[in-house]
Amino acid sequence: MTLTVLKVARLAPAALLALLALGCSRGGAQSNPGRGGPGSQAIPVAAVETRPRDLARTVTVIGPVEPIRSVSVNALTSGTVMRMLVQEGDRVRAGQLIAGLDGREAAAQLERARAVLANAEAALRRAEELKTRNIIADAELETARSTFEIARADAELWRTRYAFTQITAPVSGVITAKRVERGGAVSSNQSMFEIADDSLLVVRVQVSELDVVHLAAGSEATVQLDAYPGARIEGRIRRVFPSADPASRLVPVEIGLGRMPPGVHARPGFLARIEFALDRRRGVLGVPASAVQVSDGAPFVYVVSGDTLIRRPVETGLTAAGWIEVTRGLEAGERVVSSGQMNLRPGTLVRISDKQQ
Repeated sequence: MTLTVLKVARLAPAALLALLALGCSRGGAQSNPGRGGPGSQAIPVAAVETRPRDLARTVTVIGPVEPIRSVSVNALTSGTVMRMLVQEGDRVRAGQLIAGLDGREAAAQLERARAVLANAEAALRRAEELKTRNIIADAELETARSTFEIARADAELWRTRYAFTQITAPVSGVITAKRVERGGAVSSNQSMFEIADDSLLVVRVQVSELDVVHLAAGSEATVQLDAYPGARIEGRIRRVFPSADPASRLVPVEIGLGRMPPGVHARPGFLARIEFALDRRRGVLGVPASAVQVSDGAPFVYVVSGDTLIRRPVETGLTAAGWIEVTRGLEAGERVVSSGQMNLRPGTLVRISDKQQ
């Protein structure tokens, strides 16, 4: 009996060591997550499916909204303002009377000149009739004709002077400035009004010489107004000016605004942001910029194949709005890891937690 107990006591340490070794072996099989194995855990990543996209490199510049033209209405003669028929903000038509100077003297002189002209015309007709009957000499007929021509020129002079006292709008548009008041005196060539021809609103901006080479008259542009956040207005380049400023190397570009979206009312002076598409690529494979990694100067992406990763070298092209064109190395339909690449390596077991478009 004593011998049996002694044998068991001697065997116990060996059995304990065997059990510990078995436990360590099983524990080792459950370690090393991220690799294939019965206990591996997949790492969550976000992925995007590659497909053809339209990409464009853009540049944004700012400038004020302006009317296509603004015309200063100047007095053509000196005088006192007797009538003021418009105010700022009024819409006028081309040729519409908007103010009047004191034209009483010119009107009286015009009436006198018209009466003299009527008499001279009647005298010329009588002289022509008498000449046909050889009652008067040629000299008398020429005198009558000269008198008529002088009277007609005098009447035209006073008609013009009277017209100068009637201030009319040279173009249709909106009165944006009124610089005189009724009863005030004006001198010849003094500015009285400013009229904005708002039949077309434009934005004139300055574009770098490096970017303007990609622009041409007729090209589209997108316009956004700070006064209407989120509203997008279609614009079109009307003209690209022929020369750059020698100091700034900037080139003026004029953009015409198209139809306004509902509820948007652009006004001269509003600040506009113009977006030009400088380089447009249609139907190219694009991936998020965050998907492209660089190692030793060479770009690559992680492609999800089944539930593991493949490191794929790629060649890239245009970068635009957070996307990168892939010119070689990927095919449409492949899934590329777009975020969560930290500590990833080829063969890592992954699961897609977020599918991006």
